[in-house]
Amino acid sequence: MPQFIWFLITMAVALCGGFLFMKLKVPAGPLVGALLFTGVLSVLTGHMFMYTGLKNVTKTVAGLFIGMSVTRKTVRKLATLVRPTVILVVVIICLCMGMGIILNYTSGLDVVTSLFCVAPGGIQDMTLMTLDLGGDAAVVAVIQVLRLLSVYFISMPIVKVLSTRAGLRQEEAASSDAPADSGETDGETKKKRILFTSAVALAGGTAGYILAKLADFSTLVLVVSMIVAAAVNLSTGKLYMPKAVRRFTQMMSGALIGVTVTDDSLQNLKLVMLPSLFIVLGFVVINVIIALIISRSCGIDIATAMLSSSAGGATEAALVAPDFGADPAIVTVLQITRMVCTIAFYPILVKLIIPLL
Repeated sequence: MPQFIWFLITMAVALCGGFLFMKLKVPAGPLVGALLFTGVLSVLTGHMFMYTGLKNVTKTVAGLFIGMSVTRKTVRKLATLVRPTVILVVVIICLCMGMGIILNYTSGLDVVTSLFCVAPGGIQDMTLMTLDLGGDAAVVAVIQVLRLLSVYFISMPIVKVLSTRAGLRQEEAASSDAPADSGETDGETKKKRILFTSAVALAGGTAGYILAKLADFSTLVLVVSMIVAAAVNLSTGKLYMPKAVRRFTQMMSGALIGVTVTDDSLQNLKLVMLPSLFIVLGFVVINVIIALIISRSCGIDIATAMLSSSAGGATEAALVAPDFGADPAIVTVLQITRMVCTIAFYPILVKLIIPLL
């Protein structure tokens, strides 16, 4: 069967799962439902397919919605993020290093594999670095996928509980999806604003894609799209995009993750089941500890702190942030900083630790 047909099937499955979980009011339902449905069928059929170029579309739309949420008040708030950024990066790398050392002594995995299994970075980046240093890339890839899944199936429900107890309301968070001037209800005006916003997104996404290629850093698609949208929104206040677009983008993001789950992944997972459980629980505990530290020491609400310190992707965390009453701009800044610092410094620390173990 042609790839395009499998792509249509994958999207249909993702939409069904996303809408079902959204109706069931599952935390981050559109993303989690699409991820679960496509992941299960990917294992069963081995043929689920998503075009990799759609990752850039997802990042562009995520950047657009983040930029739309940026106000002058947000800008002033972002200037105060140095302290939580330092806390997040230092604490998460130290805790992950400690967990990797424990894994090395208790699991029989070699030191390189152990340390990269718990690295709070991207799956592809950490897998390639494992290969460079002589570790078992297959094991790292499997456990990193499981680590990512644990963010959506364990950490996000915890975020939901904590944010509810903190008295946060999703209705307030949804305000970022509304037009800047809520008094404008004319359908023709909304259409013009949607077209204008789409043009801004296209310009930001294209510029981000070009810079990402030149710098070999794919997250620049999200970053540049966010900056362009924020700049336009701050100067004009005319950006508007229906909430349904963000929901659809969450489902597409879930599908992109779900198709990476294969039967081979599950078979490899059986070989490292105990280490995997240790890592999943470890990341959940680390997520909660760091969130509490950032929330109490820096005055950031618990939902924003939890999503900012979760070892998931910046795109996915930013897309679901409004669902939990979290600040998507702060989540994105902290998530991207965590990822950049992990890629830049984690391999160096691994090289320094190897001779000591």
